[in-house]
Amino acid sequence: MGIVVLLELVEPLDALILGTGGSPVDALSVRRVHAAPSDPDAPGGLGALTVCEMDTAAMVVDRWSPQRPGQGWYPPRWAGYLCLTCDAATRAF
Repeated sequence: MGIVVLLELVEPLDALILGTGGSPVDALSVRRVHAAPSDPDAPGGLGALTVCEMDTAAMVVDRWSPQRPGQGWYPPRWAGYLCLTCDAATRAF
């Protein structure tokens, strides 16, 4: 099972200016960073709920993936924004 990194935004998606790749330009627009399982039936897709059971529909996908062994499931940029439930659960995978 793959992990998809999702950004829970402070404001609705239509109120934000998104940069290249669809990520928020300003880190202050991110409330929490969540993990969701990838959808096994759709390559590149994601499940309906995050690991902590939040709806993924209103979240922005961060297309980051670990580049080397031992690297965390999330980009270092978002270390201060992690959902603690998602982080604990992904460490158990």
